[in-house]
Amino acid sequence: MGLFRKRKLDRSAVAVRSMKTLLILSLVAEVGGCAARPLHVPLDPRVDFAAHSEHRGLVVDRAEGGQPAVLVPASTLPFTSGPTYVLEADGKTMAALWVKDAGHITVRQAADPAAPVLGRVQAHWHHGAISLTFTPVAGPELHTTEFQRTDGPVGPAVLGPQITTAPDIRGFYQADVLDSTGTPVGWLRVRIAPYMEASRVYDGVLPDSVQEPLATAAVELVDSDIDYIEDHATNVYLGN
Repeated sequence: MGLFRKRKLDRSAVAVRSMKTLLILSLVAEVGGCAARPLHVPLDPRVDFAAHSEHRGLVVDRAEGGQPAVLVPASTLPFTSGPTYVLEADGKTMAALWVKDAGHITVRQAADPAAPVLGRVQAHWHHGAISLTFTPVAGPELHTTEFQRTDGPVGPAVLGPQITTAPDIRGFYQADVLDSTGTPVGWLRVRIAPYMEASRVYDGVLPDSVQEPLATAAVELVDSDIDYIEDHATNVYLGN
């Protein structure tokens, strides 16, 4: 519990990245008149959800029953009840995300605070290793395991604070999605490497109740957690 409070107080990765991304988007719009084209990231044919992180936000490349989209900061004024992010496709808002804190996201159908709730995603940390809970409106609650290392350099077995230097985080990590009985019903993976088309690639096989907006919210929580880990890791290339 202490570590969770420390994360809430010691980091504001969600808000900081929102501001940085919004600034970059504004500069791109001013200079080029439009946002840069998304990166082309090869997709694993087995997955029904895939996304990657780039300068303008999280880009959803594949979603079962959905479409390619981008998660960008919402144009919400401070101290108002508007969303933190919006999920957009073809210039239209598909869903909106309210980030309560580092561990809670509420997903609604639109950027209106009165819009119907699609579900919620919550992050948990056990000894600093992240896991997730999905609470979709149209389905039962689901949980993930911690993200276990499945490939990459020799390093910590799970995605968490045991990672002390920047190169240690590189690799593939995968979490099982479990139903209420503990039976695996899907999985979610993150690949972290500096030499891929995108430095962070997310994909997985998810239950029907975890639609594109909820899956994107889960990825946002994990991506924010990776930001936190990298921000607190020693950058050996700088000699610090």
